[in-house]
Amino acid sequence: MRELILPLKPQQTRKYPRVRAKFRVNCTVGNQTFPARASTLGGGGLFLDTDRPLAKGTEVHARFRPAKHLPQIEAKARVCYVLRGRGVALEFMGLTPDQLQILLRMIHRKPSDRRDFARAPLATQIQSQDCMALAFARNVGEGGMFIETKDPLPLGVKLNLRFNLNDDGPAVVAVAEVTYTVSRMGMGVQFLDLAPADRKRIETHVVKAQTADQVAAGTESPI
Repeated sequence: MRELILPLKPQQTRKYPRVRAKFRVNCTVGNQTFPARASTLGGGGLFLDTDRPLAKGTEVHARFRPAKHLPQIEAKARVCYVLRGRGVALEFMGLTPDQLQILLRMIHRKPSDRRDFARAPLATQIQSQDCMALAFARNVGEGGMFIETKDPLPLGVKLNLRFNLNDDGPAVVAVAEVTYTVSRMGMGVQFLDLAPADRKRIETHVVKAQTADQVAAGTESPI
C-alpha cells in the first residue's frame, strides 16, 4: 500500500470539469467555414456563442487556440444540443491524448473563480483501501473530486474513498472510479456509489463555499 501526501489547491456529474472561455473557433461544416466564439471549455467539448442554425448531430471540424501560449487544436466534433438564441454545444469526437492533456492542464490551472461549475475547496484526508493510505483532494463536488498527485492511477481503477466535509458529520464513504488523469497534476474520480444523504451534504458544502466566496468578493449580501 502506497502513502501519498498530496498538496491542497483551490478548485456535476460530468466526466471532465468546465471553465468559462473566450476565444475564437473556426468551424467548418461541409464546404462552409465560419467563425464562432467559445464561451465554455471542457475536456469533452465546447459551447459556442453563435446564431448560425446548426442541427443536433451536425459534424463540425473545429480549429482553435485556447490560449496564446498553447498550440492550435484541430478536432472533429458534433453538435450535441442547441440552446435557441444562445448557441450550440459541441462534443469532441477525435481529440488526441496530447490535445486532451493540453485542455485538462489549462482547465485545472485556471483560477477557481473562473469555474462555471464550482467545486468547493476541501482540505481533508481521503482514504482508499485499494492503493492509498492518505491523500488530499483538491476539490469535491456532487459528482466526484480531483485528487492531486504526481502519480495518478490508471483509468478505470475503482477506489473506496473515505473523507470528511468539516461539517461535524460522519465521514463520507463512497466508491469511485478514475475517469481521467492530468499529467503531473492528478486524477479526476467519479462517484459510483454515494448515499443520498452524503450527496446532499456535499451539495450543501459546495453551496456554502460558493456563497462565502461571493460575499468576500462583494457580489452578494451576507444577509
